[in-house]
Amino acid sequence: MQVKVAKTAGFCFGVRNAMSMTEAEIAKRQDAVKAGGQESISGRLCTLGPLIHNADVIRRLEEQGVVVLDAPEAALPGDRVIIRAHGVGKAVYEKLEERGAKIIDATCPFVSKIQKIAEKESAAGNTLLILGNPNHPEVIGIQGWAGRPCLFMQSPDDEIPEEIRKNPGQKIVIAEQTTFKIENFKKIVEKFKELRYNLCVYPTICSATASHQKEAEELASESDLMIVVGGVHSSNTRKLAEICEEHCPAVCFAENAEGVQEYLRTHPDIREKIQSGTIQRIGVTAGASTPNYILQEVVNIMSENFGEMLQEDLKDLHPEVHPGDVVKGIVVQVTDNEITLDIGYKADATMYKDEYSADSGINLKETVKVGDEIPVIVAKIGDPDVLVSHKRYLQNQAYFELEEAYKNHQVLSGTVSETMDNGVVAAYKNYRVFIPASLLDIHKIDPKTLEGQEISFRIIRLQRRRNRIMGDRRSVCFDERNARREETLAKIEVGARMEGTIKTLMSYCAFVDLGGIDGMLHISEMSWGPIRNPNQLFTVGQKVQVMIKSFDPETRKISLTAKLPETNPWNNAEEKYAIGSLVEGKVVRFTDFGAFVELEQGLDGLIHISRLSDHFVKHPSEVLEINQNVVVKVIDLNPEQKRISLSLRDAVAEEEVPEEEYVEEEVQEEEIPAEEITEEASEETVEQ
Repeated sequence: MQVKVAKTAGFCFGVRNAMSMTEAEIAKRQDAVKAGGQESISGRLCTLGPLIHNADVIRRLEEQGVVVLDAPEAALPGDRVIIRAHGVGKAVYEKLEERGAKIIDATCPFVSKIQKIAEKESAAGNTLLILGNPNHPEVIGIQGWAGRPCLFMQSPDDEIPEEIRKNPGQKIVIAEQTTFKIENFKKIVEKFKELRYNLCVYPTICSATASHQKEAEELASESDLMIVVGGVHSSNTRKLAEICEEHCPAVCFAENAEGVQEYLRTHPDIREKIQSGTIQRIGVTAGASTPNYILQEVVNIMSENFGEMLQEDLKDLHPEVHPGDVVKGIVVQVTDNEITLDIGYKADATMYKDEYSADSGINLKETVKVGDEIPVIVAKIGDPDVLVSHKRYLQNQAYFELEEAYKNHQVLSGTVSETMDNGVVAAYKNYRVFIPASLLDIHKIDPKTLEGQEISFRIIRLQRRRNRIMGDRRSVCFDERNARREETLAKIEVGARMEGTIKTLMSYCAFVDLGGIDGMLHISEMSWGPIRNPNQLFTVGQKVQVMIKSFDPETRKISLTAKLPETNPWNNAEEKYAIGSLVEGKVVRFTDFGAFVELEQGLDGLIHISRLSDHFVKHPSEVLEINQNVVVKVIDLNPEQKRISLSLRDAVAEEEVPEEEYVEEEVQEEEIPAEEITEEASEETVEQ
């Protein structure tokens, strides 16, 4: 016979948190009594309703002085009232404060999430549909946070509420009781989707509940008998029993060991099948309100009846942990300086602030929330202390990544945190990776140019004991260049346009990086006009548009040109420099036979020496100066031979005013009235 105990059986972290807070309050009161007597404590320690759905646990708490209040009105001034994991409505908090009670809130974080949803969505005017039992304390508390009436569904077979059917266009917000069956939740949501309602679904089923239900279903499917241990009033446990009944032929639902004994006594057929071997596989699970000691008692009863095989399976409930083990913990409490986690061990684990993060200024309460799952390394197992570290876990994970990268030549990335003459230090998840200057790039570079940059590298040396890690960026640069080169070569063809970067300047050319491969831009191909040195046009690092002039696939030699067809100054020259038109240009050079005038960059015209002046000119410098701006006349144009003939003499002649105009100006005199002429003539006669 095989007996298997569910690993998720027992307290969920919400119940465990409530129990831990209650036990801590009990311990404080006991210490106070020891130190100063019964008179040193004021007020009672109370829970509002039973702390958990387990009569044995409640009885033990009452024996330790915990009082169960039926309503907030029963609280007295000075009482310390614990709000159980189910939570309560907003009005209950206000009532307790009015009564002068001190509130200790142990509400499950999953329940708190639903309460906030109810408050927010109700305030927004949306209809809130809760999937769950409207009479359950948790659901009653959720309703207490909604500012308007809520609607309910408990099963996929339930009819959609009338208010929703009457207003199909309204927004419907669905939230679930934390212990609601996952299968029923999926069916209800699908039902609404088929009818095309305007849905907003919040998945609020507790992760522990989901795990319990899933494992219970799997265990029940492979068992001949399932034993479900938990309180008869526990919604969580009842749903586990329902799931088991759907997948297993025989189910024992008992609150404790006595309940299991009673089941075996009243079901002699089950006992006989176990003893005869007809029942070969027995599964055991427990609700979220079932403490470990009750499970232990159930095991003892089963062992008395059917041997000791169950004792071995109980070990799976809370497996042994050892220093160095990696486990996942659920946060059950957060203070300013430490975090308490449920790691599935018999005792909760403690993680101090400096073991959570290397950042001493971190605010734990803002960063970590109750219910978060955190992977940790077990640092110490004591009695009763269990210390764990998330910081060491991250460091170990980072080192494992470094080892994998080292073995498989993987590329990692990190930020350069330090620069030196002989290299740089890159930070990779709290590890320092040194990269020598000779391995920083394909060509020699100044390490300081990489400061603060994120770079990629490979690990080429790893010595954990000596804490030495060396990286190589040069090989990554080679790989990146080769990848770019192949990508660029696939695009290269004669006539293709590309953008490149000036990499090197020579006296006769420039080398342009096209993306992993260089092309040569000869000085004669840099501009339509003549240039003496590439430095006149370009600087290293400058972006430039070029065209592929020639390409040899075998040698991979690429010739480039920056003289793009659309920038050719001879385009439309017949229109711009029509024969007979006057144009302006700049004198750029002299020869014995004339002067060259630049009309625009890359297009020069010749003024023959005979066209410089009306009189004899021995050398152009007698008439013109270099860089002088002149107006000339186009007397000939040959676009095929790219020649333009110009005349300064004809341009000057056209600009001069005709002689007749000068004569006319000279003879123009001021008109004198006839009377004045007669008077002047008379005066001359008298004088004579």
